[in-house]
Amino acid sequence: MMTSRDEFISVGSATAAPGQVANGELRVGRLSSGSDLTMPVCIANGRAPGPTLWLNGAVHGDEVNAFMVMRRLIASLDTETLQGAVVCTPLSNPASVNWRSKINNLDWLDLDQQFPGRADGTYSQRVAHILFEAVRRYATHLISFHTVGTAYAAEPYTVFKAHAGMSPDFGRRTEAMALSFGTQLNCRVDLATATGEIAGGVNGGIDAACAAEGIIAFMAEIGSGGDFQEGPITTGLSGTRAVMAHLGMIGAQQDTESRTGRKIVTKRTFAYADAAGMLIDCAPAGALVKAGQPLGRIVNFFEDRDVVRAARDSIVIMSRRDPVVHEGDRLAFLALEWQDIP
Repeated sequence: MMTSRDEFISVGSATAAPGQVANGELRVGRLSSGSDLTMPVCIANGRAPGPTLWLNGAVHGDEVNAFMVMRRLIASLDTETLQGAVVCTPLSNPASVNWRSKINNLDWLDLDQQFPGRADGTYSQRVAHILFEAVRRYATHLISFHTVGTAYAAEPYTVFKAHAGMSPDFGRRTEAMALSFGTQLNCRVDLATATGEIAGGVNGGIDAACAAEGIIAFMAEIGSGGDFQEGPITTGLSGTRAVMAHLGMIGAQQDTESRTGRKIVTKRTFAYADAAGMLIDCAPAGALVKAGQPLGRIVNFFEDRDVVRAARDSIVIMSRRDPVVHEGDRLAFLALEWQDIP
């Protein structure tokens, strides 16, 4: 659906007429104390018709960089010239944000594995249902903002997924939208064949639920969790504006960064620790590591315990910045196969 000139957009207590910016809250639950759990909502409704781009952040509560991306974006928009609308839910998992954790302490579920949710389910399932009903009503496109975990470091990258039953045209439009974001690494994940990915209900992500409803969506991973990082925030803002330009919502954006060496990653895996101790000399995110070269070393106070080597040529998508390592901990997220973007 496209936002028309005479259409009001209402999400929770926020209602924006064409040409208006509106702020409000969406109630998603209540605690035993009687306190409501709400997520902030901001709507910038353009005067001219166009797509409705939904920006969702902090579905994992410690992943907060998108909060600043959306705050700066809304402040920069002119609704008199904006074509379409932007809807922001920057802190979409309030219980997890309050607890400063990826998941919440109410039902211990990963919210981004619960979409489209259940009206009569647990806390996370109800949040997913309430949020997605609003997304389903208005959104034509969606960016699901994430960061890697607080124990890791990564350069910004995108993830776009192929789902069962997705038409080739829908897949092409999804890929084109993700690539317009402008990151160096862009991961194409076929959920039917993906190996080496994080375990869990990947079909329950908000981007997967969007695809089932004909809403074009991708994930933007912008930095690390736990604090605000200026570089990834700047990349997230410029990437979002580039997506809006791609969709015809705003004018073309001047690209001041080099776009050489961009890649589509088609196979990924994790490197795990077979020893315990402290991790040193970890290969940084973005590094190309040849087969047999070290990804890092695990040591204790007395000796080197293990040198972790790349099994094949790899690009480091995510590297560990927390040096404390137990057996079985993730040390790095690696691209194993990729192709250059012309």
